[in-house]
Amino acid sequence: MKNRKMIRGIILAVLLICTAFLIYSIFKDPFGEHDVMLALAVTAGYVALWEDGKKER
Repeated sequence: MKNRKMIRGIILAVLLICTAFLIYSIFKDPFGEHDVMLALAVTAGYVALWEDGKKER
């Protein structure tokens, strides 16, 4: 159980860093090209963490 929480924490940290990068890139160049696949992967990561958290309860 402790390893699972540590892995979830690491995954959450990576997702937060990617989210910060996406927000920075949008503010830096609002009308430029952005990496849609990164945005989809980050969104899928948050959804997976949410579903995993609901499953634990």
